[in-house]
Amino acid sequence: MRSRWGRLFAMAMMATLLAALMPAAPAQAQNQICFNEVPDCIEGRFAEYWQQNGGLPVFGFPITPAFEQEVEGTVRLVQIFERNRFELHPENARPYDVLLGRLSDELLQLRGTPWQEEPKAPTTQRAGCRYFAQTQHLVCDAFLRYWQSHGLEFDGKRGFSEAESLALFGLPLTEARVETNSSGDTVLTQWFERARFELHTNLGPDVVLLGLLGREAFAPQPAPQPTPPPADPCADIPPPVNAAIDPACIRGNDTVVVTVLGYGFTPGERLGAYFTLMATGEVVGVQIIGSDVAQPDGTFLATFQLRPEVPLGLYALTIEGVQSGNKAIVYFKKV
Repeated sequence: MRSRWGRLFAMAMMATLLAALMPAAPAQAQNQICFNEVPDCIEGRFAEYWQQNGGLPVFGFPITPAFEQEVEGTVRLVQIFERNRFELHPENARPYDVLLGRLSDELLQLRGTPWQEEPKAPTTQRAGCRYFAQTQHLVCDAFLRYWQSHGLEFDGKRGFSEAESLALFGLPLTEARVETNSSGDTVLTQWFERARFELHTNLGPDVVLLGLLGREAFAPQPAPQPTPPPADPCADIPPPVNAAIDPACIRGNDTVVVTVLGYGFTPGERLGAYFTLMATGEVVGVQIIGSDVAQPDGTFLATFQLRPEVPLGLYALTIEGVQSGNKAIVYFKKV
């Protein structure tokens, strides 16, 4: 008797452990589907549509509750899932009252690569492929098999018609090409109107997964960075030496009178002056308007005209005492 009760107890414990290890199934009540993994539930017609047309593998978890959003000029009830957007169109008869958003089209536009400008298929016939004349693209091999084996159930017949596959995925918008998805996986990829096919050969030779279009389209966008003000072209003028100048930055092509003050000279000594174009080191003489001798206090105050024909650039004006060798240097820039 003890042995029998022991076996029963062990079996009960094993069943409890197995139940604990099984993945949690969606909780359903009154046409509502909720999940342990995410806070949002699916209700009403959206819940029915999600459950009848592929569920988690095709649409993923909900990432928002149902809410109103403007879609192509009309405010509609929508709900965002990991891989698509459900849109309620009550003006349509079932099963067309719920439509899937054309998120691939929207994302390609946001990326600056609209599908209309994508390279077309180089041929209309290839073994293992199906050509779609509407968008001029081929769907081949594993992608074609996946496209043909999935769809929205409309007619109640076994398998999926082309119309049912079109309703779920739409037409191809690109040729198959290698891309890196938002999860960092580099995989063979093909964009369709309502899905992005990804071939994950690390999971098996024919494993096609659907891209997370919903997450990518509705992820929070980074705040636009303010445009930095343009750099001041005169911010790099070196400071003067034993001198001052006004103005130091000359903008435009008008004739400008520039005033220069130099100091540290021997009173009454003769002074010489010359310009240096800093970019080339070219030295040119300059005619100073005013006296060419130092004042009794050892200063020198003069002006010169900067004419329109003077090229743009950074210049140095050096005033040098003939007897003392003292140099007063001012820098100015024409921009």
